[in-house]
Amino acid sequence: MAIQTSIADRKPNIEQIISVITKPIIGEICNQVIFSYGDELRLDFGEMSAYTHPKLAHLSKGSWQFGTRATPWVFKQGDRILTSSLAVDIDGEIDEVEIDAVKKVLQQLENKELIDFAIDADNISLSLVFEGDRQLILQPDLQDDSGLPYWELFMPTEQVLTVGPGFFWECKSIHERD
Repeated sequence: MAIQTSIADRKPNIEQIISVITKPIIGEICNQVIFSYGDELRLDFGEMSAYTHPKLAHLSKGSWQFGTRATPWVFKQGDRILTSSLAVDIDGEIDEVEIDAVKKVLQQLENKELIDFAIDADNISLSLVFEGDRQLILQPDLQDDSGLPYWELFMPTEQVLTVGPGFFWECKSIHERD
């Protein structure tokens, strides 16, 4: 059964609810940073394993998979911005050279422990804090009308936590259909 609600309905509790759901990922190591589709960022945490589909068997995934969707982000160390999400031209092509340069900077997160995973109920921003004073901060555009979630967290329990668009969130089995 899916847990589903509007953040606006339970604004005072969303920070605690997300904290409880995501508590088991705290202390996990980020093993892989990739761009999964276009400029969508994916971080794999925990035990790595091969995909079960034969065409993907050469690739590996973490027991925890965190992915950005329609969400700008900033990667910082201390107060210094190291890189940020790419401005995407819908009519243009993705610049592979630029993506490779950004990915190279983001690979600083690999082999780093996740120390905090915190959402701000006021603006739905999300901060992933890693050892070494590194932070990945997602800054959703609440006016975005793409209909895409801001981010998703696939868990080893076969659950997925989805936040966005707007003040919407849900946690459900990966086997449930929409």
